[in-house]
Order: sequence, then C-alpha cells, then structure tokens
Amino acid sequence: MASTNFLELLIPVIIVLFIVFRLFMRVWNNSKGVKYSIRSLFMLPVIYLILSAYFILGLGLIQSILVVAAILVGIFVGIKLGEKSEIFEKDGKILYKRSTEVLAIWMVGFVVRIGAEFLTNPLFTGSAGNYTNSSALLSSPAYKAYENGPVILGADILLAFSAGLLLGEAFVLYQNHTKNFKNKKA
Repeated sequence: MASTNFLELLIPVIIVLFIVFRLFMRVWNNSKGVKYSIRSLFMLPVIYLILSAYFILGLGLIQSILVVAAILVGIFVGIKLGEKSEIFEKDGKILYKRSTEVLAIWMVGFVVRIGAEFLTNPLFTGSAGNYTNSSALLSSPAYKAYENGPVILGADILLAFSAGLLLGEAFVLYQNHTKNFKNKKA
C-alpha cells in the first residue's frame, strides 16, 4: 500500500522535473541561438496548432470560436513581437533567437496548461475511480465533468494564443531570413 502512494507521488514529480528541465533547455538554447531551419522554426507552432485543433473537438461552438479567435489574435501579437526576435550568422551558421516576450508568454502558457491538467484530470487528482484502462477512464463521467471546465477552457485558450504567437513570430523570422540571407543555405 505504501509503495502505491509513493508511485502516485513519484510519477507527477518526475513529470514536473522533466518539464522544468525542458523549459530550462529551451531558455538556454534560445539565449545562444537556435540553428535556423524551416523545421526548427515551425515545428513548435504546428504542434501547438494541432493540440489546439484536438482540444476544439470536445468544445461547443462558442468555446471553439474563442479558441480560434485566440489563435488569430496570437498571430497578430506574434508578428508585432516577432520584430524583437533576431536572426544572425555566427561561425558560418544562421541562427535565430525568439523574442524574450514570446518565450515568456509561451512558457507561462505551457506551464498553465500542464498545471490545469494536473489540477483537473482525474488521473492526477485521485477522483478517477477504479478504472483499469485509459479508454474506460476517458469515457467516465468523472473525466467528462472536467474536460470542458472553465480552468481547462482558459488554459486551452492560452495554448491557442501561444500557438498563434509562435506562428506569427515564425513568419517574421522566416521573412527576415528570406530578406537577409536569400543566397545562403540554412
């Protein structure tokens, strides 16, 4: 019995440590510059857009409109903040740095979304009941009660805003690369 409680505590701690490590690495890499490639530039925004689209599937019309609006507003803000991002050449390599504001907003959105999942998901709160497989849990009333709650909706809107923000900034970096390094291979 004690080992079960230890494992229930250990898994979230490992997840949190992994997330903190990834966030630290993201900030560290950004401070030095990330090697420019279309893939590195657009991978994170595309992942966030896919996640936002996935979360829209369970939402009603008004909530879906809010998520899409957050993406569009995020793109506009990302374009504006993208002007503070840098693209430069160092040791024959083309590198880029995201703007500090975009990186900070992205990190806050990421932490809030993960935190909302921890705070509301029955898998982590202990209210999931006695389910032996995840498909039974995901169709359970305990999980359904949380999936469209205001905390998760707010976190999903912030995630969608972050997707737009990253996408808008990526467009600016791509344009700056095209304008300044047209003849150089990334």
